Amino acid sequence: MKLRRDGVTWREIDGEMVILDLKTSKYLTTNRAGTTLVRLLAEDRSTGDLTDALVTEFGISTDQAAGDVATFVDSLEQRGLLQDAAR
Repeated sequence: MKLRRDGVTWREIDGEMVILDLKTSKYLTTNRAGTTLVRLLAEDRSTGDLTDALVTEFGISTDQAAGDVATFVDSLEQRGLLQDAAR
């Protein structure tokens, strides 16, 4: 899966990411963990890739990282921001 490129733009501001859906004029802001995930989702990634990145970056457990990834990916899916929602 990766972020949709058509009609979506994002910008990092002070360590947080702001994602703007140009089609709906809605935006989403992220915390540091979300910023890490958005950077990775610029390219095709699996949930395992995302989970591993959070474990490495923040030193959290795999279970916690997997839960955080699932929540974040679900949020992106609900907003139609993912190009391929296959996990």
